[in-house]
Amino acid sequence: MTRRGEPRGLSIVEFLVATSIVAVALLGVASMFPAALRTVIRGGETTKATMLAQAMADIIQSEPFDVLVAHYNNLNTQTLTVSCPLNETSTPPPYADYTKEKWACDLLLTGAQDSGQGLPGASGRVRVECVDAGGAAAVCPAGLRRVTVSVFWGGSPPRSVSVVSNVVRIR
Repeated sequence: MTRRGEPRGLSIVEFLVATSIVAVALLGVASMFPAALRTVIRGGETTKATMLAQAMADIIQSEPFDVLVAHYNNLNTQTLTVSCPLNETSTPPPYADYTKEKWACDLLLTGAQDSGQGLPGASGRVRVECVDAGGAAAVCPAGLRRVTVSVFWGGSPPRSVSVVSNVVRIR
């Protein structure tokens, strides 16, 4: 329709060009969502791993100082024989390896009611070292222990988080 000789509205070519521009812009925005979702999932897994590592570090810090090296050094959840979820009725906790077995189950998702969700293919390792005040390796029974709790998960390459803390003998 024209008024005083001027056309009103859009021609079909103008409409197609505008639609194409909007479609390309929307495709660009839509392609960002899968990448953003992957990033959010990875961030959530890192948060879970950090929480699980920190929980084990807190448990180790609450143990008697003199048993830290003997009880937790070189702990590897992949070498533990554990059936998850733990049967806490036949042998009520705490028993000798309860914290180790519970942590292994928490890492694997089963039995993780109070410490969050587990991680796919997760495992954990603990290293307890005798160190001096400067952080250098020392002969036990020094009054300071460096506790390193690591959580590994994922496929190839595996991802990991480590929490390092120091435990001092309180006299």
